[in-house]
Amino acid sequence: MTSTPGTEICHCLAARRNARYLSRLYDRYLSAARISVSQFSVLVSISEHPDISISELAKSMVMERTTLVRALKPLQAEGFIDSRAEGQRFALRFTLSPAGKAKVSECEPYWAAAQNEYESSVGRRMAVSIRESLLASVNVE
Repeated sequence: MTSTPGTEICHCLAARRNARYLSRLYDRYLSAARISVSQFSVLVSISEHPDISISELAKSMVMERTTLVRALKPLQAEGFIDSRAEGQRFALRFTLSPAGKAKVSECEPYWAAAQNEYESSVGRRMAVSIRESLLASVNVE
């Protein structure tokens, strides 16, 4: 007979609970800029890697391509992202538009406030340790 592991020892549940908590925290701040933390992270990723392909972006964000395509559509509709097709297979490559760069700049103080609240609640050293542990556990090549 096998026993079901308790919710307190499940790594996946702990990570998901933490992700939901952080998403709500950041979304609360970023709502002033009418954007979600998920959308903000996509814009920042494109900002850091201009002319990135959808495959590269999906890999760096550890997202399924179809999920990423759905996430990109409203950002493109708002005019925050420019795309161009490249090659015979028409692979899309993305850059931030001037409106996208302005949106990232608008969001930065709200993001920083969310960062500060989280670091104040768990302590800066703990927050950094958690972030580094999470990043180390994800193998992104």
